[in-house]
Amino acid sequence: MYELNEEKDPAVLGPFELLAVLGQGGMGRTYLGRRLPLENLGPELETGYHLTEFTESAQPALAAVKVIKPSKLRDSSEHSEQEARARFAQEIETMHTVASVRVPALLGADADAEQPWLAMDYVHGPTLHKLVHTCGPLAVGPYGALGLALVDALRAIHGAKLLHRDLKPGNIALGPDGPVVLDFGLAVLTERDSDAALTKTGVGFGTPSYMSLEQATDTKHVTESADIYSLGAVLFFAASKRPPYPFSPLPTAPKWDGLYAPYLPLLGRILVQVEAQRPSLDEIESDLQQLLAVHGLTEEAAADQLRALVAESGLVPELPAKALSDLPDPEIQQVAQQAVNQGAAPDSPWVPDLFDEFLEAEAEDVEPLDVPAEPAPGPAEYVPTVVDPGAQPAPGAGTPQPTVTSYHLAPPQPPVAPDPAVAPSVALRAAERLRKAYAHSGRL
Repeated sequence: MYELNEEKDPAVLGPFELLAVLGQGGMGRTYLGRRLPLENLGPELETGYHLTEFTESAQPALAAVKVIKPSKLRDSSEHSEQEARARFAQEIETMHTVASVRVPALLGADADAEQPWLAMDYVHGPTLHKLVHTCGPLAVGPYGALGLALVDALRAIHGAKLLHRDLKPGNIALGPDGPVVLDFGLAVLTERDSDAALTKTGVGFGTPSYMSLEQATDTKHVTESADIYSLGAVLFFAASKRPPYPFSPLPTAPKWDGLYAPYLPLLGRILVQVEAQRPSLDEIESDLQQLLAVHGLTEEAAADQLRALVAESGLVPELPAKALSDLPDPEIQQVAQQAVNQGAAPDSPWVPDLFDEFLEAEAEDVEPLDVPAEPAPGPAEYVPTVVDPGAQPAPGAGTPQPTVTSYHLAPPQPPVAPDPAVAPSVALRAAERLRKAYAHSGRL
């Protein structure tokens, strides 16, 4: 996070005051912002900005405002930029359908701006990538809390009939309320599985070290199982400080050296390259709850341990002084309000092309990995996933199907019955899911 360049950065984008620069990547430039409480904005601008309902809060409501390069809207097809922007606007509407505390809420966007932008909740905390590289592999409590949060995030995304396609440690922020999946909006805008998708068959999207083999082969035509594989890859990183594969997915099993043994059964079931064999989100959730219960932890205690680890890491960024204020800069508020009163957009005094040069270079958003350099792997013969013979039950009527895994499991042990004090009731869990589902809805 660093200061704005007053000569080149705008002070306002749409109805959002810009406070600092969060970073820049291949998609564009990201600012820390805050919604301006403007009057008489008018229904046309309200609709054009896709704004959610503005609510006053005790804490300053901050936003991550992402300026997207127009070139990223195009798909190298016959579609014009105008058609691409129209699809962009449609995708923005779909993002409103995802309501979860584990996914940043969409606060506003403008597909017709010279530099298209979108604003989402700002999550004040480090990425999982930074935390693990600084503090090392996660203990059971933080590990379980992370996994359960990611299950909730993907459940909300998949429930809206969408995919993420780029779940990785650098796209997971550890905020005051726990893990939140970032850049879901950009993934949607880049990869919508429909006839009007913003990418075409064979065009790659995602991070090779955290994607499944089928996604590396054809990014567009993948299912929810590809996101589940990426969830497993993220959990592998959280347990080992490295991705399952340093460069790209392989049809062979990853190296399991150094991982805490109780993590292996679940990881082995997820990180298989036959998508139909991977567990469901419900099964992953159950396994993570069982892991915590065996170690005498409730979900609440595990979440507290993760929050404490983040707080003690020294990685939570310091906000600029003006971001801590309850009120916007009075001069900026006045100029933006005057523009609105004159029938113009609130950002019209700050022309976006002032910062065009920041967006001209194609910055590579690559995360450093602490893994030794290895020669690029050559062609490998496909090795089908097999079941450990020792894990197969004796044949007979009613015999359950063996567990499919990408490493050899020890014979299965009887499940440990959760302590009633540890496992919340079905009714409480259902109520909690309803609370999460409506937490960010701007239409209540």
